[in-house]
Amino acid sequence: MTVSLNFFKQYHCNIVKALGDDAKKVNAKVGSIMADEWLSREHVDLNDPRKFKTDFKNYLLNELEFARDVDVEIKGNDMDITVKGCVICHGNELLRQEGMATACPIVQTSKYAVVKGLKKNVTMKGVDKPGVVGECVIRFELQ
Repeated sequence: MTVSLNFFKQYHCNIVKALGDDAKKVNAKVGSIMADEWLSREHVDLNDPRKFKTDFKNYLLNELEFARDVDVEIKGNDMDITVKGCVICHGNELLRQEGMATACPIVQTSKYAVVKGLKKNVTMKGVDKPGVVGECVIRFELQ
């Protein structure tokens, strides 16, 4: 059986449309649930940024499997998540083309994971789109 990127991008786009004004709230809730499920497992000390980034990268890449490549980097108070081959971005691109707001549960999952795992406040610095659809760098400041 072939997995269809086209189906997923249409599905994501249409779920966001169907949710309308509730999309932002639901996206945040989905992110919180995914972070809670990850955090409910046995982990090494997630208060250690080195261990957190290794464990969280493994979760994003090998369990959620939403992208071909994911890297998590923490340097000082900055955390960047570099994504390549993301299936979510394709649905968001359809929304952008229609002038609608996008929704990325990975951003929300990452924010909640930092707050609950590293026990730090987090501020979204932005999302860079350096390449083709499906590539981004999600940037956070940890406090």
